[in-house]
Amino acid sequence: MMKIKVIYFCCCLFLSTLSYGQSVKTQGLHTDSMTYDGLTRKYMYYIPSGIDNYTSVPVVFFLHGMGASAQIGVNVLGPQYHARAERDKAIVVYPDATSKHWNDKLGGSYPLTDNIDDVGYLSALIDLFIGDFNANPNRIYFSGSSNGGMMTYRLSCDIPEKIGAIAPFVSTISPSVAREFSQAKPIPIIITSGTADSVIKWNGGTIKVTRTPVILSGDENVAYWVARNGVKKKAKITNLPDVETGDNSTVEIQHYKGKNDVILYKIIGGAHTHPTLRAPGKAFVKGLNMDYNSFERVWDFMMSYK
Repeated sequence: MMKIKVIYFCCCLFLSTLSYGQSVKTQGLHTDSMTYDGLTRKYMYYIPSGIDNYTSVPVVFFLHGMGASAQIGVNVLGPQYHARAERDKAIVVYPDATSKHWNDKLGGSYPLTDNIDDVGYLSALIDLFIGDFNANPNRIYFSGSSNGGMMTYRLSCDIPEKIGAIAPFVSTISPSVAREFSQAKPIPIIITSGTADSVIKWNGGTIKVTRTPVILSGDENVAYWVARNGVKKKAKITNLPDVETGDNSTVEIQHYKGKNDVILYKIIGGAHTHPTLRAPGKAFVKGLNMDYNSFERVWDFMMSYK
């Protein structure tokens, strides 16, 4: 009998350990995992101060790029996203892909993740934060970079009813996904793309690193979203002040207005990078636009949809 009690106690302790991380609501950065489709999937998340009594919390997901990780996402976005999270009382979630690559349905040669159900996993993660953290189901937002941006595009087609707005960086929607979901539910979108991106080329073509045969051009990607969202076909075009003339790039904003806006930040001369302001005393980075902080800009865009 004593042996049975000991085993029962250990099992309860183990189960408690598994569920503990999913109930942590203290302010700060946390790491946890969930089991989905037989795989242990890690994710990190940031909790702002003072949301204990909130019953409707916005959640922003950021999907890292190929070869990166949730931790790298935290390192790159954390200073901007977490400050905004404190201001707006929102949770930030950084999921990890398997094999450091999302199954974005782009095509090409990356067999390690071709059969991974990332849509199901991320959908389950949304449900977890709705259930355990009082997340507002109408205020779930996705942002992603490169391969993470491609995955963001895919989610906007597979589970559009669960997403309030998206903000993909240096990426484009898969041509096959665009064809299959040409009539998908409209979703507000803010796109950040560089005309000198050597990976996701503005003019389209192939992606050498994954041997993807063809991707949409930047203009074709925008045209898909203009049609899908039913916005004005003629954009209001403005240009940001060229704050840092030494970065050899400028920013053109194309704003297609409607109920579900389509906004393009076209970084003329920008590479496969995220525009950010130059820190005092820091050198210029080749291909990096330093005329504005893109992370703060896309955050504010997503939060505006309630």
